[in-house]
Amino acid sequence: MNQRRAFSSKDDSGATSSNGAANRHKHDHEHDHHEEHEHKHSLLGGHNHDHSHAPDAEKIMEALKGGGDKGSRITLIGLYANVGLTGAKGLAGWYLHSASLLADAGHSLSDLLGDFVTLFCWQLSRRPRSNKYPYGFGKFETMGTTAVSLLLVGGALGIGFHSYHLLMEALYPMIQTMPSGALQETLQSAAQATGSIAAQVGGGHSHSHGGDLQALDPNAAWFALISVLAKEYLYRITKKVADEERSSVLRANAIHHRSDAWSSLVALFAILGSWAVPGLPLDPIGGLLVSFVIFGQGLGLLRGAFRQLTDAGVSDSTRLALAQQLKPLYEDPSLRIPNLLSVQDLRAARSGALMFVDLVVVVPNQATMLEAYIVQQEIRKHLKAFKKEISEVRINLVPESEASVVEEENK
Repeated sequence: MNQRRAFSSKDDSGATSSNGAANRHKHDHEHDHHEEHEHKHSLLGGHNHDHSHAPDAEKIMEALKGGGDKGSRITLIGLYANVGLTGAKGLAGWYLHSASLLADAGHSLSDLLGDFVTLFCWQLSRRPRSNKYPYGFGKFETMGTTAVSLLLVGGALGIGFHSYHLLMEALYPMIQTMPSGALQETLQSAAQATGSIAAQVGGGHSHSHGGDLQALDPNAAWFALISVLAKEYLYRITKKVADEERSSVLRANAIHHRSDAWSSLVALFAILGSWAVPGLPLDPIGGLLVSFVIFGQGLGLLRGAFRQLTDAGVSDSTRLALAQQLKPLYEDPSLRIPNLLSVQDLRAARSGALMFVDLVVVVPNQATMLEAYIVQQEIRKHLKAFKKEISEVRINLVPESEASVVEEENK
C-alpha cells in the first residue's frame, strides 16, 4: 500500500464508510450555527445542504420590523440612535456655536453610514457556502470592516481639517499683533492655507453660523454629555453581541460607537473649558483631539482587515494556543489519542468570523484507514470545541516513516 497516499485527507469530506459519514454528520450538527444551516461536510466540494431561509433583502426588512438575528437587531439599534444623535448634535453645534459638537455630529454621521455597511455585510457574510463561494462569505464581513475603518479615517481627516480651520481663524487676530518675523509669516501662511475668510479680508470673523468662538453657548455641553452616555452604552451592547457571534464587522462597529463616545467626551471638556476660560480656543483644539483619536481607531481596524484580505495567518499567540491544545493528545498518557504520534506544521487564518486550520498529523506505519480516520475526527472535535469560530480543520495524515521528509518539505 502506498501509505502516504492512503493516509492523505484534507477536509471534512474524507469519510471512508457509511458509519463514518453518519458520525461526521452528527458532529457537524453539534457545532456553531453556520454549520447547522449548511450541514457542511467539506470545504472543497463535499456534501452541502443549503438551507438558506430568505434573500438578504428580506432578512434586512425583517430586522427593520424588529425581527431577525441578534447582529441585525443590535446594528439597527445603533442606526436609530445615530440618526437622533446626528441631528441633535448637528443642530445644537450650529445654533450654539460649538465646533467640537459639530465635529462630533460629523462623526455620528459616519457612524450612521457605518451602520448601513455593517448591516449589509453582516447579512451577506451569514449566507451558507455555495459552489461559487466554497469557503463561505466570511470575506464580505472583512470587507465591511474595511469600509467602516475607511469611514473612520475619512471622518477623522474631515473633522481635523475643519477644526484646524477654526483654530487658525481664532488665532488670526493674535497672529497679526505678533512682532514681524519668520514665526509670524509661518503662522499667517498656515492661516491663509485654511481658506479662512478672516485671513483673506484682513479681519472680521467668518464663523458663518453666527457669532465668534467666545459666544459659545455652554448648553452645548448637555448634548455632548448625552452622546457620551448613549454611545458608551451602544459600544457595550454591540461588543457583547460581537463577542458572542465572533464577528469582526460588529466589533468594528462597536469600536465606532466607542470612538464617538470618546469624541463626545473631548467635546464636552472643550465646551466647558471654552465657557470657563473665554478667549482660549479650546473648542477647536478639542475637535483636533477628537480627529486624532478617531484616526488612530480607524487605522487599527484597517490594519486588521488588511491582514485578513491578504490571507495573513492568525497571531503567533493564537497559533501557539492551538498547538498547546493538541500537545496533550499525543504527549499525555491519560489524554492521548491512540495512533496519534505528533502534530506538525499547524497553520490557521481567519475569514470574517470564521477560522480555517490545517495541519500535518503523524500516525504509525501500520495504522489502518479506520484508525487514521478516528484520529482525524478526534482532532477536529477537540479543536472545534476549543474555538467555536473554527469552521474547517484540514488534516494531512502522514505515516511515521515519511514524517521527517514531510517536515523538511514544510520548512
